[in-house]
Amino acid sequence: MALKELTGLAEYGFFGLLIVLVGLIRIPTLEINFWAFLARAIGKAINAEVIEDVKKSREEAKEDIANLRKDLDAHINVQELEAIRRVRQQILRFNDEILFNRKHSQEHFEEILDDINIYEKFCQTHDDYKNNKAEFAINNIKRTYDKCLQEKDFLAYEEVKKFRTVKNNDNEGNNTIS
Repeated sequence: MALKELTGLAEYGFFGLLIVLVGLIRIPTLEINFWAFLARAIGKAINAEVIEDVKKSREEAKEDIANLRKDLDAHINVQELEAIRRVRQQILRFNDEILFNRKHSQEHFEEILDDINIYEKFCQTHDDYKNNKAEFAINNIKRTYDKCLQEKDFLAYEEVKKFRTVKNNDNEGNNTIS
C-alpha cells in the first residue's frame, strides 16, 4: 500500500476512535446524548423518502376530508329541505281536511302544531327559504284549533268508533279491508 493510503486509513481510524470516545464521554452540564443524535440523523437519512411520502399522503387525506365534508354538508342540506317539504305537505294536507269539514282529534291537532313550530323555526333560520305557500294554512289551522278548544269540538274516540262500526257494516258483504 502506498503511504497516502495508509495515512487515509489512519485518519478514518482516528475519526472513528474520536467518535467512540465522544460517545463514551458525557458532559453532565450539556446533557448531549451523541448516540441518540447519531441514530436520529441516520434514521432521517434512511427514511427521508418515506417521511416525504407520509407528508404528501397526509396533505391528500386533509384535502379528501375537506371534500367529503363539503359533500356531506350538501347532502345534509338536501335532506333537510326534503324533510321540511314533507312537513309543509302535512300542514297543507291537514288544512285541506279542515276546509272539507273533516274533524280531528286534539292529539292530531297538537301533532300538526308541533310540525308547524318546526316549519316556522326552519323558515326563521333559513332566510332563503320562502314561506309563502303555507301561511294561510298555518293561520287557518291555529284558528280552527282555538275554536275547537273553546267549543270542545274535537273528534272524540266515540265518534271514531261509531264511524268504524258503520263503515264495517257497509263493507260486510264486500270482503274489503277497512
